Amino acid sequence: MASSRVARLARLSAAGAQVASRTALGRLRKVGASDARRARVDAATDEANAKTLTEALGALKGAALKLGQLLALQSHSLPRAYTHALSSLHAEAPPMHGTLMRMQFHREMGRYPEELFASYETEPMAAASLGQVHGAVTRSGERVAVKVQYPGIERSIASDLANLRGTLETFSLSRRRAPDVWNAVDEVEERLAAEVDYRREADSAELFRKLLAGRDDVAVPRVHRELSSRRVLTLERLDGDHLAAFLKRRPSQDERDALATQLLDLFFLETLRLGLLHADPHPGNFLFLPGGRIGLLDFGCVKGFDAAIREHHRAVYHVAPGDTAALLALHERFAFYTADDPRRDAKRDALLDMERLDLAKYHDARPFDFGDAAHLRSLTSIMGTFLKLGLTTPSFVYYVRAKLGLYGLFHQMKARVRCQDVVARYLED
Repeated sequence: MASSRVARLARLSAAGAQVASRTALGRLRKVGASDARRARVDAATDEANAKTLTEALGALKGAALKLGQLLALQSHSLPRAYTHALSSLHAEAPPMHGTLMRMQFHREMGRYPEELFASYETEPMAAASLGQVHGAVTRSGERVAVKVQYPGIERSIASDLANLRGTLETFSLSRRRAPDVWNAVDEVEERLAAEVDYRREADSAELFRKLLAGRDDVAVPRVHRELSSRRVLTLERLDGDHLAAFLKRRPSQDERDALATQLLDLFFLETLRLGLLHADPHPGNFLFLPGGRIGLLDFGCVKGFDAAIREHHRAVYHVAPGDTAALLALHERFAFYTADDPRRDAKRDALLDMERLDLAKYHDARPFDFGDAAHLRSLTSIMGTFLKLGLTTPSFVYYVRAKLGLYGLFHQMKARVRCQDVVARYLED
């Protein structure tokens, strides 16, 4: 990973230059071409540019990679070639060399991994935006996963974000043309400030483990504090399948439905009762374990909800989807917009669209088929409208995005869920 600001800027600038050159060439190739030919040129240019952007963000890691992961969710505003290429950043980033990570471990812990563990795998199990995970066995014989932060990540964040804001213009993603993309950059900045301190993630993991201790269908890994620090996090190793591997086994419809129901139940437990959301929506943060259990991973992004927010969300589910007057009364009660807001009507309409579209499934005793791609596209498009209108209070955005992240997971599972039965358990204090 390039560590200096100059080197990282050079990598982004080189990618930007490639994109600019390729885009200009594409425009020349379209001169005098038929509509079909122009469409093929645009598609090929988008695909090549998306690959260039993905490779650059993946190599830089840190804020750059985190931004790429968020951009992959912007299906309502980016061409499919971009979201398809960037989605690979959710699965696994390019790993760091084992020797470099070993030195980073020593700088942080004061000893080398082989001095602290009975065994330690130099090849990573997974690599993500801020660090990579290595398998190990403790001196007492417990199998663990050791997350080691990439060297220089904290120093690179500020410069990365400055570079990214400048480089987005090169990719024809100006703030005016793609405000939701720029909002994603702003969100990355906020999130990374919390996520680079693994001690905070350890605190969150321990809190979730305590709060969910009574559920035998959910597993939260135990933190090994004595083998953790600000930049090293050692957790109990959970053995299970990520979504792709789970689906490759061709699970039955009943199995897929049951797991999706568990995940939706967990979402409402967190948001309506516990007031604490495991808020990173991408599939890599869930493991499907033997016996129908679900493992939760990565507690770097956790969002708290106070009593007023929980009351609002609970109240929404009591309203029939066609009861516009009741929904508007809730907007007024919880001040989603002010009477003198110039975008008041647009905000009201967007909220009503979201609520009507989403609430129906929670007022129907029949299973809802999440395999319906049109439903997910519509909800995702409305989320994009929220961002453009400034309906972006952190609690509200995290809530909606986490829910849509689950819906996307359910869509890939082609799951059917009795949503009314699930939410009913949490509609009273």
